[in-house]
Amino acid sequence: MAFFAVSPLYFAAHGVDATAQGTLFVLWSLTSFLCEVPSGALADTVSRRLLLQLSAVLYLGCFGSWLLLPSYGGFLLGFVLWGVSSSLMSGTFEALLYDELASAGQESSYDMVRTRAETAGVASISFGMLAAGPLVALGGYRAVAIASLAVAAVHLATTAVLPAPPRREAVAERRYLQHLRTGVSEVARTPALRRTVLAITATVALVGFDEYFALFFADAGLTPGWVAVAVAVVAVAQGLGTWAASRRTLPGRRAVAQLTVLAGAAFAAGAVAALAHAASAALAAVVLIAVAYGIITNLYVAQENRLQHQITGSARATVTSVAGVSAELGAITSFALMGGLAHWWSVPFVLLVATMPFTAIATAVVRKGRPRSRRPSARTAGSPGR
Repeated sequence: MAFFAVSPLYFAAHGVDATAQGTLFVLWSLTSFLCEVPSGALADTVSRRLLLQLSAVLYLGCFGSWLLLPSYGGFLLGFVLWGVSSSLMSGTFEALLYDELASAGQESSYDMVRTRAETAGVASISFGMLAAGPLVALGGYRAVAIASLAVAAVHLATTAVLPAPPRREAVAERRYLQHLRTGVSEVARTPALRRTVLAITATVALVGFDEYFALFFADAGLTPGWVAVAVAVVAVAQGLGTWAASRRTLPGRRAVAQLTVLAGAAFAAGAVAALAHAASAALAAVVLIAVAYGIITNLYVAQENRLQHQITGSARATVTSVAGVSAELGAITSFALMGGLAHWWSVPFVLLVATMPFTAIATAVVRKGRPRSRRPSARTAGSPGR
């Protein structure tokens, strides 16, 4: 998706500055927040393949509105469509994958299959981002938008060929509200689930920095073409972090806390380098931000994988969506702080300021939040030789 590399620059070119973009990101997350749990319960009630197809239609509508209505209102419409699309997919995809693997007695391979799918997705995004630079040079931001719209159309076509094997149980016969109550109550009464949900929430505040990376690198002195390359490099690091999440179990609390501190330190060092406004410093900023994002993505995906193994009830998509709602709170906090402070300061300086409290909170949560024991299936989960 080439648009991901330069969309903040595209918004800025049409009069939407960093602070206004912050409001768009908040409203985007707020849309997902409001729709997350209801859509998760829906995924436990009706065809999950149908929901994924509807999600793809709305996703296509997002980029269509950005292309045809290049204004704050058009961008807002796109983000609302994207938020609903994300909520329909969040929980639905994970539950569909886990339940179908479980029906074949292969639930222990969930981590491997999911992270491979996520890694493949990130790899394709990286290629798209690298293409953004040449596309901008050839036809400006409009060429990037049209190419992204075409990719979204391919995404929609792909959902039409998803298999629809028999579900493990006739969940369609159960009522929507029953699934809603079951999923929410499972999180409320299960300490392990609550701890994992809190860890995801704390971590996603740092993950949320990614929406500002294009503006960050532009403020560091890179041209739009090189901004696309820099964001693609960060996406490659994200892919490596995602891939690594399937290679091992989530480490103990102390190790997770140490990795969180390391990610925060790399974010801060990258921000300091970006403030130097020199070519060599900009290169260092790209490397440091990539390292930080790769680490924090790894921890985030590993926590999400762990969540699926902790769910024992029938409302799997609903429970996953409850975690998604909590994560959106972390994202909204990140977007609001970054967007608000960007009204007065440059994006690199804002990222430096925001990194410190978010890292401290995330470190405290993951250090105290995880139980010391690992899940029983951890030794068999993932790929061979893990």
